[in-house]
Amino acid sequence: IDVLINNAGVYEESMKKTVDGFEMTFQVNVLAGFLLTTLLMDTVAKAEEPRIIITSSISQGSSIDFDNLNMEKGFSSHGSYSLSKLCNAMHAIELAERMKKRHPHVTVNTLDPGTVNTKMLLAGWGMCGIDVERANNEFNLATDASLKGKSGLYFVGGRETKASRPCYDKDQRLKLWKRMEDMTGVRCLPED
Repeated sequence: IDVLINNAGVYEESMKKTVDGFEMTFQVNVLAGFLLTTLLMDTVAKAEEPRIIITSSISQGSSIDFDNLNMEKGFSSHGSYSLSKLCNAMHAIELAERMKKRHPHVTVNTLDPGTVNTKMLLAGWGMCGIDVERANNEFNLATDASLKGKSGLYFVGGRETKASRPCYDKDQRLKLWKRMEDMTGVRCLPED
């Protein structure tokens, strides 16, 4: 696997729990990508110049309530989605840090894919983006030769920018990482 792009995502209008007991948006948007990446880590690391891309959003939240990851304190569709996209960016930045120690040739970045008229965007915000056929931010991040060796970055519109503040807080990233490990039952690149 040369490129792994975690882009699966849902936007739920109402609170839904999965059979695993997690809020649907959090499980699909956050836990599924964490689990998939962990399970494919050794395969990805075998490639010559592998890239992992974890899709976030400009809609990422600006704070994280670790006591409300499953939205038990009141569900909001936008709040749940924003939380999931913040967690995606935090996951990517922490994974990039851990990869430097274990698999330094693997790069990990995150991005806003652009405001694209997908089924999810239409359900949550209405038609306010570009046609799906014109969406290429993920492709560019996966293939741009100028990004070789660059890791732990967040991109919007093809340009490097800053993600939300919690993404750069090591303690918060570690807390999220531990929660994702506990929720999925897998350990990913332990710090030792």
